[in-house]
Formats: sequence, C-alpha cells, structure tokens
Amino acid sequence: MKKHLTIIGGGFSSWIAASVFTESGYSIDIFEGNNESFGSQQITPNGWKALSNLIDLKNIQKNFEPFYNIYIKRLNSKNNLDLLYHHDLVEKNFKYGSIERKSIISFFKNNALRNNSIKIINSNVTNIVSNNNYNELIDDKGQIFKTNLIIGSDGIYGVSRKFVVGSSSHITKKKIYRTISFKDTAYNLSKTILQVLIHENGYYVIYPSIINNKKATNYIFVPQNNETELPTLNNKILNYLIPEDLEWKITYASFNDGEKTSIYKNGLFLFGDAAFAIPPHTAQAGNQILEDAAYIKKLLNENYDFYETVNMFIKKRYLKKDMLARKSKMVGKILNAQNISKYFRDYSLKLNGNDLLDKILSPIWTTESYE
Repeated sequence: MKKHLTIIGGGFSSWIAASVFTESGYSIDIFEGNNESFGSQQITPNGWKALSNLIDLKNIQKNFEPFYNIYIKRLNSKNNLDLLYHHDLVEKNFKYGSIERKSIISFFKNNALRNNSIKIINSNVTNIVSNNNYNELIDDKGQIFKTNLIIGSDGIYGVSRKFVVGSSSHITKKKIYRTISFKDTAYNLSKTILQVLIHENGYYVIYPSIINNKKATNYIFVPQNNETELPTLNNKILNYLIPEDLEWKITYASFNDGEKTSIYKNGLFLFGDAAFAIPPHTAQAGNQILEDAAYIKKLLNENYDFYETVNMFIKKRYLKKDMLARKSKMVGKILNAQNISKYFRDYSLKLNGNDLLDKILSPIWTTESYE
C-alpha cells in the first residue's frame, strides 16, 4: 500500500517535513498557499548538527554566513557601548551562523521535488472536517479534498492547530522589529559577529547574512513590551553599525504561554510553530524545527510508520520543548532587566559570563545523534 500524506502550509516547516517524508517513500499533496519569508534564520550549533543530517551541507555553504564571536554589550545613557561579555565560538568549536530563510525553504523544496511524488496545491485550507476514517479539507476556492494522514504546518493561528487544539486563550504575541541593511559599512562592522546590544527599552540582535546573494546585515529589536517604541540612537559612530535610514518592519512572534496542548488528533499531526511555538529570545524556533525533522527522519529510517513516528515524537520531544520555552522566557527577562536587576545582570556577565551562558545554552545546544 502506497504511503500518502497531506501537508497544510508551504513555509519553512512544511517543506522541511515534505523533504523528510518524500525521502522515506511518501507521496505528498502540499497546500502551499501564500507564504512570505523575511530576513535570515540563525543556525545555532544544535540546528547546524540537525541540518547536516537533513541535507548535503555543500549545497548551502555559499549561503551560510558564519559567526566566530558573540558580543553582549550595553548601550549607556550616551548611546556608547560598554562590553559586558565576549564568547569565542571558534575556541569552543561551535558552528554558528545565519542563512536566508528563502534560501533554506528553496533547498528543502528542491530536495523534496526531486522525488517526483509531490503535488503542489496553490490554495489555503480554511476548514477541516472529520468524517469517520478520513478528514475532509476545504480550501479557499471551495474545493474539497479527502485525506487520512495530515501534517499541519500552517502556524500557531492556522486551521490545523484550531482543529487539534480548539480555541486558545494562552497565546502571547511579542512585538519584534526587523530590518536589513545592504550598506558595506554596517556589514564590515558586523561580519563574523553576533552582537546583542542591550538598551533600556529592549535589546538589539545584529548579525551578518547573505540576502538575495548580497552581503547584508540583519537587525532585530526586541522591545521591553509591546507598547515600547523603537529607540532613536543619536550617536554618529553607532549609526555606522545601525544606520538611521533603516526601514523597520513590525512583526510578531506568537507562542504558547504556559499552555500544554495536544499536537495530534484524528490523523492530523502538528509540526513546527503550529505544534510548539517558542519565545524568541534563544533563536530556537527554526532550529527546533530542524531538530524535530532530524528526529523524525531517524524514526522513518528505522521503518516506523506514521502513527508510530508521531507517538514516539510526542514522548521524546514534548518535554524538551517545555524546557526550551522556560529557558527562552528566562533569557528575555535577563536581557530586559530593569532597575537594580540590570546592574546584577551586567555585573554577572562581566564577572562570570562563561558559566552563566553555559548553564543556559548547553542544554539547548547539546543534541543527540541522529544516525
């Protein structure tokens, strides 16, 4: 009997799942719909290890912009930078960097399409109806599709999560400012470095990337809260790194706030942000999708069927996601510390940054073998 799977969504997690399952002999219908990607994805050491298990790294090396150092700095009242901590990634033998999100999607999409077992449906699923032993999918064109096995990768607000979880009042939306610069001065000041600049109203994350085959600098500003506006930086030297004429885009990272829910119902398995949306402070949303995919690939290679794979995935990966969410929230609180707490933070980073970051990052960056 031929194995067939339907995937709802056409973004980052959807095409990663499609690539993994087509390699294991599944034919796939994928509702790609309208998906937009913006900026770059940080690939942390655990994500890099998972990625190396999923595709031939030679194919993405030219699009990978490496980080050799992490600098955490504080912007003082005069918008001058005080160094709090320096983390040498080369010395610790960590592989860390960035890849344009569109490039990652393209790699996995091309890899999946090589198997000639994928049908792309250019519409969005708007309703899912259970009907005895199968589900009916209704798209925005009024078409009805019958299917048994489904992966829902259409995000935390998608129809897949609504079908599995129902309504939820525990979703938090975190405002995040994002932008890109193609200026040489900014790129030269950020090359090979991931910089975290702590401001009294939030924090910046700045790192080099390759966007549309051009050298670029990727900027993120995470405000203290959703009412906080983007700060104005009146410092001529600092404006070489963060140009004044950047066109910032407001986005939102949505995640579960303390809610534990199912990720499977009636043949529909939630994957990616639809299943586990993690707070943004440890750059783990995309990296955990890569880890999830590598684990699923391992199970499929061991000849587990879809239902067995889902059952083992829930047992193995669910608890780790809870730990990651808690650590990410803790990092956000540390970076956005106010009043006397920020002085303890700064002192701790200067005095004992290695131990502090190791306690936070080691459980995240340490992964199992996917062979």
